[in-house]
Amino acid sequence: MARYRDALEKADNPLGKLPELWEDTRSHADLILTRWARALDLPDEDESTGIAAALDLSGSSSLGTRRAISGVRLVDSLRALETLTHTALATAERFTADAPAEERHRLMGRAAQVLNRIGSQHTQAAVFGYDAHLLRQIDRVNTGERDRLARDIHDLLGNSLALAFRHLELYRMTAAGPGGPRRSHLAALDEALQEAVGFTRGLISGLRHGAPLISLEAELRDCAGALNFRGLPVRVTVSGDETWLPVPHRTELFLILREFLRNSFTHAAPQSISIDVCIKPNRVEAAAYDDGRGFDHDETRIVNSGHPEDRVGHQGGLVMMRERARELNGSCQLQSRPGAGTRLTLWLPLPEWPGTRDPGDSVVTGEPAGAPRA
Repeated sequence: MARYRDALEKADNPLGKLPELWEDTRSHADLILTRWARALDLPDEDESTGIAAALDLSGSSSLGTRRAISGVRLVDSLRALETLTHTALATAERFTADAPAEERHRLMGRAAQVLNRIGSQHTQAAVFGYDAHLLRQIDRVNTGERDRLARDIHDLLGNSLALAFRHLELYRMTAAGPGGPRRSHLAALDEALQEAVGFTRGLISGLRHGAPLISLEAELRDCAGALNFRGLPVRVTVSGDETWLPVPHRTELFLILREFLRNSFTHAAPQSISIDVCIKPNRVEAAAYDDGRGFDHDETRIVNSGHPEDRVGHQGGLVMMRERARELNGSCQLQSRPGAGTRLTLWLPLPEWPGTRDPGDSVVTGEPAGAPRA
């Protein structure tokens, strides 16, 4: 950890220089390195299964949110991961220095592969948290400000990423020696930067409202696929005629359900998620369910969360979902308790029939689709 912080300070990275940021950075690095060490203790054939089984990324997602709140640049987080990987592998090389060359190369290759895999997964989760916080802030500004923010993100973050790619290419061209671990490390850095570019493009796309949302079902499936890097079972069904949905209602419905997906993937650690939407000529109803860890609904906090920023960010998302439904004269209700998952029920009247809801004619009743039944 001392070598890691020294390297961050020499690189002028605020995550190592500023005491108020270092504690979170140290804890995150300790989490990654501990899981790295545990994975290396497993036989090769059990390695991937062991990593997946032990993986809880909610802490990394919360870290991304806190860094966004603190004004930390995303590129500084990516560079910190690069520094951690380099420092850890350099330390591992010293431990294997006395081993025969062939055995040393095998051990270092596996160490680099496992570390890069774990680091990449935690980085994705942190970026999800960072991205979610930015989108919540952006939802509060007007359209003109959205366009300005889109330009700034493209020009500033995009430029930093392009520069990082350039340095990566130069390093790849000039690095001396064959070194399998070095190549693996560079490949992982390249992959992480490519992912950051993808997140940036998605964020910019979300800021621009020029193109209307065409298919609610397709957009929900695409969103779930982008968030679901652990390969969980996700079911999305939309019944009824989407042409009955005015574009504003379709967009707001998507944003509410997207927020549910974000919260599920980044906070709940579920084993499965389901979303069901039923569109009728006079109304639209939706039910969503995840079987994750749930939260204390009265306090609006994630179970085992030790950071007030986590509670604020999560609560902000829940409030925004209700506000979006209320602005369209609808309702959005959430039910959750620790260890019992989270369920959402949503109802929106369509403008041609602004009357009251008829409970006897409801399709979405009782448990949301996919919820466990007694």
